[in-house]
Amino acid sequence: MGDTTAYLRRGIREIICLALFFFTFLACEYLFDVRMAEFVSPNEVVIYESLVIGASVIGFFVRPILYYRRPHAIDATSDVTGVLLVAALLLLIMAVQVEVVIAGGLVACCALGYCGSTAYANFARRFARTPCLARAAALSYAMGVLVQVLNHMVMPAGIP
Repeated sequence: MGDTTAYLRRGIREIICLALFFFTFLACEYLFDVRMAEFVSPNEVVIYESLVIGASVIGFFVRPILYYRRPHAIDATSDVTGVLLVAALLLLIMAVQVEVVIAGGLVACCALGYCGSTAYANFARRFARTPCLARAAALSYAMGVLVQVLNHMVMPAGIP
């Protein structure tokens, strides 16, 4: 048990980063659902949610391609992705047309896919050769979901 604790302690940064990714992705998905529900029926929200979550796959695959093909561009791309994510979330929050909500959701989830790819890659590098990969992944997911639950409990209704 002592070895597992030592592995987890050394990888706490990666565990927290992955947990923050889980929380942010779930929060973005929830925000998109709430905003879409203002414009379309609940049956249609599910369709649009599938599209924006699918967009995260694009970001998830763009990062490793850049990392291995153009390693010198990874820092600049990460900076641009961060700016795009913030802009897309603001667009998603302030949108007054359904098309703008969809565009904000697509860009936000694509950028989050990129961020998630980074978090997963760092996590995998840290825990790949350790006996506690599954425990660390479970801990990250549990922390992300716990923060999401606390967020829903603490925040007043209507505020994402």
